[in-house]
Amino acid sequence: MKTCFRLLALVWLSVSLLPAQEDTRSIKFRVLCYDHVKDALAGFVMGTGGDKQEVDFFTGGFGPQITGRFGGGKVRIYNEKAGPDGKPVRTVVGEGKLADSAVQMFFLLPESKPGTPTYRVLAFDDQESSFPMGATRVINLAPFQIRLNLAGKDLAPIKPGGMAVYPQVKAVDEWNMYSARIDFFAKEQWVPVATQSWKASDRKRDWVVAQMNPATQSPAIRLYQDIPPWREVPLPLGGDRKPAEP
Repeated sequence: MKTCFRLLALVWLSVSLLPAQEDTRSIKFRVLCYDHVKDALAGFVMGTGGDKQEVDFFTGGFGPQITGRFGGGKVRIYNEKAGPDGKPVRTVVGEGKLADSAVQMFFLLPESKPGTPTYRVLAFDDQESSFPMGATRVINLAPFQIRLNLAGKDLAPIKPGGMAVYPQVKAVDEWNMYSARIDFFAKEQWVPVATQSWKASDRKRDWVVAQMNPATQSPAIRLYQDIPPWREVPLPLGGDRKPAEP
């Protein structure tokens, strides 16, 4: 009897998490959360076996790669709390459109619009065919154009809400460093807002997120270094071990 109840619960969970009569996709994904809000630190998605797969909302760096199933072309991350009758009540805490890839990165952004989930999810193709090692992916969340100047060269502007991927910079100094400047287009002119030295390396990828701080209305630039899990080389344990598959 207990086994029967478990099977019924598993079927009910599968139906409740996925839209009816919609094809589902199995996706390997990682999560990066820009900032935690409303004490929403984790959620869950449908696991490959129909179980609940817990998802921690990592900030400051990328979470581990896990696998989930998604329907309707949407990323939906849920939380679960007990209702007044003690039964679990599920709500969507993060939602967005899936990318067209079997390997993705979910970027969680706090959502301020009323009646929407706590986080807006931006999904990106995480495969090296679209985001090679050594490259830089830039996401523009500011309400106006931004532009990068890498190693003294102005690059094409990125529109609001846009994204661009730049190959590894080759014009470097003896320490493999190069100058990186980020300009915002404000008041009909380009205004430098950040100038740094970045390191060129084919052992990592870089994510750059540009936006305006909603509280201070000042430019906010975040840089994340990314060594995907399939590029990590674990220490040998009783023999050689190969890196994980992407």
